Amino acid sequence: MPDARRQTATELLLSATTEHGILASTIDRANYRRIWARDGIVCGLAGLLTDESALADGLRATLSTLADEQGPDGQIPSNVSPNRASVSFGGLAGRVDPSAWFVIGCCAYSEHTGKRGFAERHRASMERALQVLTTWEFNRRGLVYVPQGGDWADEYVLHGYVLYVQLVRLWALRAFAATFDLPEMSTRANSLTEQICQAFWPSPAEDPEAMYHPQAYRQFLEEKGEASFFLASLAPGGYSSRFDAWSNALAVLLELPTRGQQETVITHGQKIASELPYDLLPAFWPPIRSGEPGWDALSTAWRDRFSNTAGHYHNGGLWPVVNGWWGAALARSGRKDQASRLLRSLRIVNQQGDFPEYLDATEGAPHGTCPCTWSAAGEVLLEAALDGRSLPFLTAP
Repeated sequence: MPDARRQTATELLLSATTEHGILASTIDRANYRRIWARDGIVCGLAGLLTDESALADGLRATLSTLADEQGPDGQIPSNVSPNRASVSFGGLAGRVDPSAWFVIGCCAYSEHTGKRGFAERHRASMERALQVLTTWEFNRRGLVYVPQGGDWADEYVLHGYVLYVQLVRLWALRAFAATFDLPEMSTRANSLTEQICQAFWPSPAEDPEAMYHPQAYRQFLEEKGEASFFLASLAPGGYSSRFDAWSNALAVLLELPTRGQQETVITHGQKIASELPYDLLPAFWPPIRSGEPGWDALSTAWRDRFSNTAGHYHNGGLWPVVNGWWGAALARSGRKDQASRLLRSLRIVNQQGDFPEYLDATEGAPHGTCPCTWSAAGEVLLEAALDGRSLPFLTAP
């Protein structure tokens, strides 16, 4: 096997593929050498877009491991040790998004490989995963309620109706509806689509009284005017108006914004990226700084070490995996020149930084775990998008 610093993105994914699934990293650091639902499935989805059958097998193994360790209420684990000795459903808060990624992964694997039996065997597990997401609506009004740290940004401050979780759930509903030809599930997905578009993009053209949270909607319009991107979260206390790059990329790929909104989203994100190292987009922007609202909660939300100083980790860090999804959104929206430039940047930072988990927003220096497999996945996803290859079930059934 070549030295890790000389591996291509695909080679890194292959080196992290085991009989139990795809590891978050090939090095034994903290808990990264484990089967993570989110990381492993994203890596496996990227693998489906390559010609490497071993990566499709790695996705299948990841999903099977997760299904075997599914919780008693239907929740999918956050991560599992390869020997199954340790199963985690979260740290300071339980993780909500793995249950949606599991459904996406099962349906995508079945669709891509033509192995319908795999989806059939895991149908009951998928139904339980979707049901627990419905349970986590709590108020039965259509949106999943997420605790702080309950999604991929596990040491960040978003909570409530987090946009990212609503989007991966929508993708899961579309995938399940299409895989099993369920018109009622398609109707449910369409309803969620409409709800997301209304709740997370405040507009003066809409009646606040008809919205999910009328007072928060009115307050946002009074203070900010119409949104220029999908807002990161809605909580009982109001909106978080920071730019969430992964969620806005997913919204474009899921075809939620109108053409005008799509242009506004892309323009906003590209302006941010143009002012940062390698023209990479941060996970969330602007960063929360000491003394600002949210800092106290952010500076407390960690277990092993504090990573979220301004411009680092989730607090403005530049993640290759996020930029892979953003680049795919650029390609989908017709901005292939910009997507190609972003792919060149990703290749540079992944090779120079040994596939870093993220780079800081000041110097562009690599940080976190290196190599991080889903940094390789981001590169693969973007390359595939530029070649016209797309993941299944993104569009409405």
